[in-house]
This record gives sequence, C-alpha cells and structure tokens, in this order.
Amino acid sequence: MNFVAAFKDGQLGKNKGPSTGIKDLDLAMLGIPRKSMIGVAAGPKVGKSTFVDFAFVLSPYLLTPSEVEIEWTYFSYEMDRISKEFKFAAYFFLYDYGIESFTYTNGKKYEISANYLMGKLLDEVTLEQIKVSTEHENMLKNIYLRRIIPLFGEYNENGVQIKKGKIDFIEQRENPTGIRNYLINYAKANGKFIYQDYETTDAKGQKVKKQRVIGYKADNSEKYRIIILDTLRKVPPERGFNKKETVDKVLEYQEELRNLCHFTFINIIHLNRSMSDIDRLKYMKDCLYPTGDDIKDTGNLSEACNYLFTMFNANDDKYNLDKHFGMKLTGNNKEVLYPNYRSLHLVESRETFCPRHIRLNMSGNNNNFTKLIERT
Repeated sequence: MNFVAAFKDGQLGKNKGPSTGIKDLDLAMLGIPRKSMIGVAAGPKVGKSTFVDFAFVLSPYLLTPSEVEIEWTYFSYEMDRISKEFKFAAYFFLYDYGIESFTYTNGKKYEISANYLMGKLLDEVTLEQIKVSTEHENMLKNIYLRRIIPLFGEYNENGVQIKKGKIDFIEQRENPTGIRNYLINYAKANGKFIYQDYETTDAKGQKVKKQRVIGYKADNSEKYRIIILDTLRKVPPERGFNKKETVDKVLEYQEELRNLCHFTFINIIHLNRSMSDIDRLKYMKDCLYPTGDDIKDTGNLSEACNYLFTMFNANDDKYNLDKHFGMKLTGNNKEVLYPNYRSLHLVESRETFCPRHIRLNMSGNNNNFTKLIERT
C-alpha cells in the first residue's frame, strides 16, 4: 500500500466498515473499521456483552451486503456456546418475526428470551414452567436453520462440530499466548506471512542468518475478521504473570496482529471502581459517566485502543439521579421514564473528537439496542 493506493481506496469507500446498527456509532467510527482495537467497558449487569453482540456481531451480520465477507472469532469466558445461540435466537424472533413478547395461558405477559426458549422460565407464583408454544417452536426451528447454523455452525448431539459457521466460538480458557497462537494459525490458513532475511550475532560472536516477519498478505484482503474477547480480565495468566501483566500481554499481542494482519479486536472490560463516590457525584452531577481512568486491571488500554467506549446505567438507585445530560429520568411521581436507558460514551479515540455521548434503549432479553428518543 502506498499514498496513491490509500487515496483510491478511500474514494472507493473502503474505509467505511460494516454497520453497527446504531447511526451515531457508525458516524463515530465509520462503521466497524479494519485494523482496529475497540474497548467497551461497564460495570456488572449494565449490558456490555449484550451491546457488543448487537453492534459487532448481529448488526454487521444482518446489515452487510452478502458480497462483503465477515468472520468472527469469539473468545467467551463468560457464556457457553449453546446459551449464546439461544440468546441470539431471541433476537431473531424480533428481527425476523417482529415478536418481542407474548401472553401466556396464565394471562401474564413475557418477553421472548433465551430462558423462555431453553425451558428455564417459571411462573413467579406457581413455579409452573412457561413452555414454548407450538407456533414459537416452529419459528425457532426456522431460526435455527436460517440463522444459528450459518452463524455458529452445526454440532451433533455430542457437541462435535460437523459444519462450520461464520463464528469460531472458543470456550476453552486460552491464556495470552494461546490466543495469539490460535489467531496466528488462522492467519496462516487464510494468507501468508512475508519474511525478510537478516544476519545477527549469537552469544559466541558467530554470525547467524535468521528471518523476521515484515508483512502479511491475506488470501482475501476484502474479508473482515472480528475478534471478540469477553471479558479481558478473565483471560488466564501466563506463568508467573499477575492480572495486570496478563492483560497487558493480551493487548501487546492484539496490537501486533492488528497492525500486521489488519484484524479488528473488540475487548469487553470491567470497571475498577464504583461510580457512586460522593465527591464524584457532587462534581459531575447529572453528567456522570465512566472514563478511561475507571478501567480495571490495566493502564495500557487507553493507549492501545483506537476507540474506547464506556456504558452507564443512570437509573441505578445508588446514583440517585433525576436527570442525565439534561434529560429527565423520573416523572412527577418519581416513576422511571426510561427503564431501559443506557448511555454510551466514546472516551478515547485516535480517529475523532471525544467525548461523545449516545443515548440508547436496551432490550436485554431480545439482544436489541435502539436510539433513545426523549419524551416531549
């Protein structure tokens, strides 16, 4: 690649990546960019994994033209493959059939959720299992054939994969070197590394010829490879490493493969401190949100990432907020106006100005996010 070729690619729209399904997010990043490291950080139960699944897997899978190829490697340290498949299936009920909820025979309304589809939803009073209806079962079979198998592949009853999908879902707990080796093997299977010969001197003063990697050529340079790590702090340590050293080693390897192979990395991250500090609440007031200083276990993430986002649930009782960035959160009778409100904040970026703040409405059971519209 040279200056002229880079200009031509830009004019052909090659710097615009697949859509996240969220317009303001696409504007901030030009879609999902190649050759990038992206971090999404939040506290527990805020919805960071659900958001990543929506913006970086489901939306690009559904919204990207078929001629643009995308593959994923999903290192999941928090959820097993089958649970993730059912979680995605709940989203496809909404996307394919427009069904978000249903009324059961007991007269109560329930959301379509992974728990419902897996037979894990009970009536709160009688403890009766809320069983999947025949209509929903037929829809689920169709979703499995049309959506789940193309994404995750097909497995037999013993859990052995018999057909590959677009997602390599990795459940074994790989340490930083294991993650790097897996991705190096993928790169070798889908392209070739370019080597340069050089001479060096060994411990005895003898000249030795060696090779070093100076580049990589993919078989299909138009293909996107998105690698998701959920979550960064749960990566097992290298021998003799503490947690911070382990996380920093993961980031070091990601930077290497981002720059060499043009992979896109999505890191899901925990925060390292409470947002309910009294002095902080007084200082930030209704503009409270997590910053890069709140990231857990590493100080190198802000420097390594092309884009670093934080998510925040301003409705959490411990913050006692009536407004957030000027938007009223409670009504006259203290009722919560936006129970599914989540704010997304671009706090670090090499590519654009920040901070940026995006208001979202989250439907966690359906794995769906939409832009939140303030009431008038």
